[in-house]
Amino acid sequence: MADPLIIPVFPLPIVVFPDEEVRLHIFEPRYKQLVIDCLEKGIAFGILPVIESRLMKIGTIVKLESVERFYDDGRSDIHLQSLDRFKMIRIIENLPDKLYSAAEIEHWEQVITGDHPLAAKILIQFNELCEINKVRPYRKIDPFKFRSYDLGHFVGFNLQQEYAFFSLETEAERLEMLQLQIEFKTEQTKVRDHWLRQLHMNGEYRNFKSGEWK
Repeated sequence: MADPLIIPVFPLPIVVFPDEEVRLHIFEPRYKQLVIDCLEKGIAFGILPVIESRLMKIGTIVKLESVERFYDDGRSDIHLQSLDRFKMIRIIENLPDKLYSAAEIEHWEQVITGDHPLAAKILIQFNELCEINKVRPYRKIDPFKFRSYDLGHFVGFNLQQEYAFFSLETEAERLEMLQLQIEFKTEQTKVRDHWLRQLHMNGEYRNFKSGEWK
C-alpha cells in the first residue's frame, strides 16, 4: 500500500463500486463548496458508506466528471466517476477554511487479472434470473469485460450485503458471494411463482395422474 493520503470525504448511505458512474444532487453548503473546489482545483474525494448511522471504513475515491446543472441558489446536479477503493485511517473534522470533512486514508490498490472460471457461469445464471423475472438491468453487462462489481447492484443485495460484498479482498470471493445470491433469488422467484399460480386459481377442476403420488 502507498503512504497515507488526506482527501475530502462525502458520507452517504450508498455503496459505490469501482468504475461506477454516480449522479448526485448537491444541496448542502459544505458539499456545494466541495464541488467548487473540485472544479477549480481538480481534486478527487472519497465517498464513505453510512449504514445504520455508522460511518464505514472502506470507501471509494471518485472524481468529478461534469456538472450537469447549476441552480441559482448554488445547488447542482453532478456526474461522478468512481476510481478505486480506500481504507479510512481517521476522520479529520475541521479543515482550515473548509465546511466539509476529510479523512486520512490508505489507497487500496486492486488488480484483477485474467478470467475467473466462475465468471461465465455467473453471467449465465444472472441472465436466467432476469429471464424468469422478465427484467433487465438498466446498464448492459459486457461479457468480455465482466467483473463482479458489474452485478453488485443488480442481484438484490441490501445495503449491508452490498458493503460486505464491496469489502471482500479478492475477485474470487466476490464472485462466490454473487453466485450464492443469484441462486437464492432464483429459488425465491420459484416460490413466488408457485404462490402466484395458487393465488390465481379460480375453483377449476384439477386432474392428477395416479403416478404423481406413488
